[in-house]
Amino acid sequence: MRVRSFVKVGVVLAAVAAVAAVGLVIAVKSMNLDRIKEMLTTQVQSVTGRTLTIAGPLELRPGLVPGVTAKGVTLSNPPGSMRPEMVKIDSFEMEVALQPLLKRQILITRLILSSPDILIETDAKGPGNLDFSAPAAAPKVEPKAEPKEGAAFSLDFVEVKIKNGKVAWHDRTSKKTETAAIQELTLRRDKTDPALLTVRLAAKALNHTIEMNGTMGGVAAALAGKPWPLNLNAVIDGLKVHVEGNVAELAAFKGLNFKASTQGPELMDAIRAAGLSKPEMPQILGPYAITARLSDAGKQLQLADVEVQAGKREVLLLSAKGGVKDLTGAMAVDLAVNLESDNPASLSQMAGADIPVKGPVQLAGQLTGGGKTWKMTALKSVVGASDLAGDVAVQLNDRPRVSGKLSAAALNPADFSGQAQATTPTAQPGVQTAKAKPKAKGGDGRLFSDQPLPFAPLRALDADLSLQVGKLAVDDRQLSDLGLTLQLNNGRLTVKPFRFGLAGGVFEGDLQLDAAGKTPTLALRVNARQFELGKLNSGGPISGGKSDLKVDLKSSGGSVRALMAGATGETSLSVGEGRLQNKAMDWAAGDLLFQVLGAINPLAKSEDSTQMTCAAVRFVIRDGVATTDKGLAMRTAKVDVVGSGTVDLRSEQLDLGIKPRPRGGVGLSLSSPLAGLVRVNGTLAKPSMGIDAGGTLKTAASVGAGVATGGLSTLGELLLDKVSGDDDPCRTALGQAPQGQAKPKTETQKSQSGNLLQGIFGR
Repeated sequence: MRVRSFVKVGVVLAAVAAVAAVGLVIAVKSMNLDRIKEMLTTQVQSVTGRTLTIAGPLELRPGLVPGVTAKGVTLSNPPGSMRPEMVKIDSFEMEVALQPLLKRQILITRLILSSPDILIETDAKGPGNLDFSAPAAAPKVEPKAEPKEGAAFSLDFVEVKIKNGKVAWHDRTSKKTETAAIQELTLRRDKTDPALLTVRLAAKALNHTIEMNGTMGGVAAALAGKPWPLNLNAVIDGLKVHVEGNVAELAAFKGLNFKASTQGPELMDAIRAAGLSKPEMPQILGPYAITARLSDAGKQLQLADVEVQAGKREVLLLSAKGGVKDLTGAMAVDLAVNLESDNPASLSQMAGADIPVKGPVQLAGQLTGGGKTWKMTALKSVVGASDLAGDVAVQLNDRPRVSGKLSAAALNPADFSGQAQATTPTAQPGVQTAKAKPKAKGGDGRLFSDQPLPFAPLRALDADLSLQVGKLAVDDRQLSDLGLTLQLNNGRLTVKPFRFGLAGGVFEGDLQLDAAGKTPTLALRVNARQFELGKLNSGGPISGGKSDLKVDLKSSGGSVRALMAGATGETSLSVGEGRLQNKAMDWAAGDLLFQVLGAINPLAKSEDSTQMTCAAVRFVIRDGVATTDKGLAMRTAKVDVVGSGTVDLRSEQLDLGIKPRPRGGVGLSLSSPLAGLVRVNGTLAKPSMGIDAGGTLKTAASVGAGVATGGLSTLGELLLDKVSGDDDPCRTALGQAPQGQAKPKTETQKSQSGNLLQGIFGR
């Protein structure tokens, strides 16, 4: 430790001064200056094991307060040091009071060291050049002076001054050297308490200007091993610091107990003084006040009773209380932290990146840990209208790991994006609500993007998190009672299970995404019960419609397009009773399913709405081709609808045939769409629909389905021959037996199913 090293050097210099003072007594008696020089060098060699050299002559100034002056004084370094001399002093001037000598007390009234140059070398394997013990093999040198009789001399100072000094610390292990220039250091006996010394220091170290004044314990207390007090005020590059306390053993620098404090009107002044400022930082952060107690309890240098208050709410207000252990080793932090900001975006420059979080922001918790292990317990945070609480731990190893349990009463992603939450206008009766048609990605006319998905972050860290959210806003919808467990290990993500409420129903499922290999793989299962379809599409063409949804899909690929092209599994959607708004079904960019229904409904033009009894969608998907055998169905008060065909997710081509059947005595005519087959083709991005009154499209429409599924019944046979005999097309579409009949157990029904309504019908 540098302070300890400085103390050791100070003790050595004090020993040199004591020997010089004794020599001065002899000088007064004999005036033999050469003998004094010889005695000084001999005594220093005996005490320190080093060689003291006085190049110039000793000059004695007799009087009531005699003085001695020496020039060219050096103290040698041990072998292996950077240079031969540990201490070099241009001139050495000292005055000693005569009267205390009669009591065997050496009182140095004035000691002036001009241009001292001190080199301290440290070594991880030893004391460096701070070992002042004489070599074991060195012969003991007896001083030629007359042996002293009686009690030993005591030593004390009235004033010590160092001018234009230099202290250098050299680390032999890292080969780094740091220096401090001492313009002036004055130590003077305090007038009110002779046991204390007043201090004045003007220095420059590590490019920082340092000014210091105050009081500290005297030399006598230090040499006697008594507690050594310190009370100093320092100004470091304009930063004001106060230190008050004591050292139990100054020579060994043990038993530290100091209270340090600093405060000021502007935090940026402290940041600049610490050398941490950057040009892009805000220049005004607010006032600050910091206090802490420094001690070496438990043989570790630590901070206790830490209190920090810095900044202002308009930018960032930081409060912290606690302690920091082992400052020079494996540092361990235990702090109660509170952060507040009314405008977090103003911190973007300081962070070096955009901070889109909306304010106000408040974060509080207990921060513990150090090095590579950190924890935040009792976390409570508020961001805008969102809140988050719980415990989080971070392991900063070669592969970082995040774990924890979090909960939120409300969570809105818009609070973390800096953008207003999107809302859907409320539909008015008789007014069509415009919706944007899905835009093709990549400029190639395709709906599914071929841009690589960001899987890299999944390979960069591991995680084990659980999350509970009371209300989660997603676009213009609100999920309730969300619960999930997320595990991420070596690029393998598992969300199992997840559960949330939406549109009055409950959604459950799990997800597995393996991004560890070259080609990511995905498995998704969803089971939703009794959600209201109309609430999912606020202002859309349907109201009501209690629905059940099943999804069971697997795929692989690095983009949405690749995942859709490789999908295999089943999906199904069962919709209960609802009402269709006929005038809302002609919109240019509406759902394809409802556009078809609007086209084939003979009363759509004459009625504002149509009562829907049920609807169903079921697809079997193999290697990116979705097929349905009577898996599209809808029943209204006026018409039944049944459909079959394929959706090629690889090319996004549609090939669907839909056959209507009138109900309740509605008549048919060759001019009515009800007399023919509705053919849907084109692509997902640009679907098209036509009516074939003669049924001539039925064979063409069945070709794609037959090839994809290995031999479905032709569309004409399926739709034209069997639809007329189906009393429950919705149950048939779902692969269920009519009410009152045994339910056939097919391979399709044994699988979990789900919904492709959004992807298939342009949503």
